[in-house]
Amino acid sequence: MDDIINTENTQEIRDINTDAQVKMDMYTQSGDKIEYTENAEEQEKTEYSVGNIIEAVLFSSGEPVNFADIAEALGIKNNEAEKIIADFAGNYNAKNTGLEVIILDDNAQLVARAEHIEYIKKVLKSNARQTRNLSKSALEILAIVAYNQPVTKSYIEQIRGVDCAYMLNSLIERGYIEEKGRLDVPGKPHLFGTTVKFLSLFGLSAIEDLPEIEKFKNNLNNVDNRGDFEV
Repeated sequence: MDDIINTENTQEIRDINTDAQVKMDMYTQSGDKIEYTENAEEQEKTEYSVGNIIEAVLFSSGEPVNFADIAEALGIKNNEAEKIIADFAGNYNAKNTGLEVIILDDNAQLVARAEHIEYIKKVLKSNARQTRNLSKSALEILAIVAYNQPVTKSYIEQIRGVDCAYMLNSLIERGYIEEKGRLDVPGKPHLFGTTVKFLSLFGLSAIEDLPEIEKFKNNLNNVDNRGDFEV
């Protein structure tokens, strides 16, 4: 009789432990606090809602969005946001829709897939040209900055042999170049470098993904007679 009671008690303890472990598995961490999710279905719903939020933010922005900004909006830590966004990007891109999520350093952006660009150009026509075309001189400045950054204005002008104030300011206004501090020499001239928008423009995840300089030069040589390089 005692053996039977002990066996039943042991099984009951096992059942309790199993139930407790299942519940522990459904705990989720949010910021500095622990929240309990009642069941897996509710947890799945929460993850689905977060995915919808990220998609809405990226779509509405139209520009790269920093992980830290998304983390702040969701009330979570930056490293948690980075993992959530990476998982979201993987799941979203696996759907093989006309859009995809790309990661640019510590930013994410929702963009059209490359294979649809020609159709987009045909539909948007002149509107796309006005906003996306860059002159050959602008591309030359971007190349100098990208491959040598951070650089000063005088360094760019020394290489090109002409004044670049207007074009440099234009690229800064368009968000492709930004100030990166000052050079520690008399006069302390401004230093310039490329931005996340520059990475997005050329489809790069990081500045280390830049092609060999010779390949970039070849692209410059292929600029059409109008002097515009369509990106």
